[in-house]
Amino acid sequence: MLIAALAWVACRIPDKPLEPGDEAPAFEASTLDGDDFNSSDLAGAPYMLNIWATWCAPCRHEMPELQELHDRYADEGFTVVGVSVDDRGARETIREFVDEIGVDFPIYHDPSWEITDKYGLSRGLPGTFLMDSEGRFVRRWTGWFRPMAEDVQESVRQVLAAAAGQS
Repeated sequence: MLIAALAWVACRIPDKPLEPGDEAPAFEASTLDGDDFNSSDLAGAPYMLNIWATWCAPCRHEMPELQELHDRYADEGFTVVGVSVDDRGARETIREFVDEIGVDFPIYHDPSWEITDKYGLSRGLPGTFLMDSEGRFVRRWTGWFRPMAEDVQESVRQVLAAAAGQS
């Protein structure tokens, strides 16, 4: 029994942490309307992936600034994408929260928590990941952070400039 439990835990640990330049792990989730979503739909433009839950206080705290970051750079082709790991059946709770905060960037739902394994979030939520237009990992923030901090915006501007240079 102990060996089976250890094997299960070992299977949930990513092979290695994401390093800048690594391909972003593919993931599947659903929309808040229950439709399927595949991360391959994000290809071709830089984005910031935020993994969160409605019951997570730091997640709730940073959400307005994530919206502000999205609003600031959306016209340049940048998107913030949220994936909630709230339990099954929590779609209405998620929807009420994003409506209350005024979030209009894409929000998806992964009640399986598979995304946390793929992105190596073993230390809890939230986890935020910046990807370039080629789907490569650029930078990570684990735990609460300030999305509108100058260093974060500079990272976003750099991936946008690189994407513009590829056009």
